[in-house]
Amino acid sequence: MSREFTVIVSDIVERSEKILLETPLCSRCLGRLFAKYGLGLSNQDRGLMIKTLLALKIFTEYSRGESSRRNHYMLALNGGDQLASSYMKIYGEEISPLSCYICGSKFTSSFIHEVSEKACEILREHDASSFLIGVVVDEEISRRELDLLVKYGLESMESIKRELKREIGKKVAENCGLTPNFTNPDVVVVVKIERDFTYSITSEPNPVFISGRYWKLGRNISHVPWITRSGFKKYPVSIQEFVGEALRGIYQSEDVVIHAAGREDVDARMIGSGRPLIIEIKKPTKRSVGIEEANKALRELSRRYPIVVELFSKTTRSSKVFVKNEAKLRRKVYRVAVYSPEEILPQDLVKLEEFFSNREVKQRTPTRILRRKKDREKTKRVYAVRVVQVSQRVFESLIYCDGGLYVKELIHGDYGRTVPSFAEVVGKPLVPIELDVVLVED
Repeated sequence: MSREFTVIVSDIVERSEKILLETPLCSRCLGRLFAKYGLGLSNQDRGLMIKTLLALKIFTEYSRGESSRRNHYMLALNGGDQLASSYMKIYGEEISPLSCYICGSKFTSSFIHEVSEKACEILREHDASSFLIGVVVDEEISRRELDLLVKYGLESMESIKRELKREIGKKVAENCGLTPNFTNPDVVVVVKIERDFTYSITSEPNPVFISGRYWKLGRNISHVPWITRSGFKKYPVSIQEFVGEALRGIYQSEDVVIHAAGREDVDARMIGSGRPLIIEIKKPTKRSVGIEEANKALRELSRRYPIVVELFSKTTRSSKVFVKNEAKLRRKVYRVAVYSPEEILPQDLVKLEEFFSNREVKQRTPTRILRRKKDREKTKRVYAVRVVQVSQRVFESLIYCDGGLYVKELIHGDYGRTVPSFAEVVGKPLVPIELDVVLVED
């Protein structure tokens, strides 16, 4: 046995004796004060070892006649059943040990088992396959730990909060057969410990996120419910309501919301490639729903509404942010039917195709949405335009442009707030009468 090891053990025993002469501690809370020593040991085992060494020290001192019965009495009073038993064998006097200063002698294996069983019940209710344990400890318990830390200069101490999280988490994984997930758990179970070590358990189920695409095959369908100032729905259905009606029941969730890569106007269709979206299922109690089961529910509902949603796979919270941010970067192709009160000539259409080739467009916030958005200018680019004449006063155009470009304003100019515009180039008033999104680039 090395001298260094002997010195470390002697120091731990000496410091533990000093602490227990003044402060009652259970084996687990004593062991936690020296958590950096003894890899692979639980705090309970570490504390028992320290108390075993103290019991040997007491007996040795007594045998040599070097003992101080007063000190031995205080160690027995504050050191729990193990030291109280040694004291009785030596002095023939029974002692009822005091409760632990930190946990009230309630942080036991049976306590961990009880809490973990209740946590498992909650996780089963939420159909969870992964979990994370969170612990909130009463300030008084934390203050007691801090008192010992400062008073005895303990640098090897582990907090009771950390041990509770670890031990309860290990037991939950063992009892429930579930996997702890520290980054994206299905459910966070929060154990709140009061100062008397009574506890309560709450759960915070994380949403289920699913990637997919949607197609809006009709017009006058909003992205989310559009409620007027008078409190009435302006349009009969929205994409979000459609998805919620299909999925809320099978996931037994509190709510369903969508996060899309941009959004088209209410009167525009979303056809062609469809638009990427992330569906967020909030507080589901049934998480193990298969993608095909969810798609089946969506297909059934498509029989009643001109909306199609196809789900691909479960994803993470970060994809919600990614889809929204990427919307500004995704180029799009629009189909626009345009009317003019004046006759449209073939050379007008040639002008449009030639002029709007990799053309920069400056747009101020459209007048139609100024009441709800700040007036600011942005610059977008139109990469290509293709035009076909339908009649003397109507033509159709395919416009390949940056995401976020206001296409209607590109057509009519919005009183000079969009420059250049189709109307400016041909020198005639133009009105967009139909708008479709036909491609959202990946």
